[in-house]
Amino acid sequence: MQYNAAFIFNQLSKINDVRNRIAYHEPICFVPHQSVKSTVYARHNYNLLCTLFQWMRIDEARLLYGLDHIAIICDRIDAL
Repeated sequence: MQYNAAFIFNQLSKINDVRNRIAYHEPICFVPHQSVKSTVYARHNYNLLCTLFQWMRIDEARLLYGLDHIAIICDRIDAL
């Protein structure tokens, strides 16, 4: 895997897509174009965001302290 500007741009574009879906109140916990719940998309993009923070040497645990409920919420959704 080559980590060049195009690769980084594509990763950031994925994060921007999630941001846009949330901003426009679109579902992020369903299989696309189906009424089947799945937190795979949300979890994958959260992990991608944490990876990008790590690349920038940002302590994501400290940055997101008090805001980081993604795993808990996704677990609750999966349990429904």
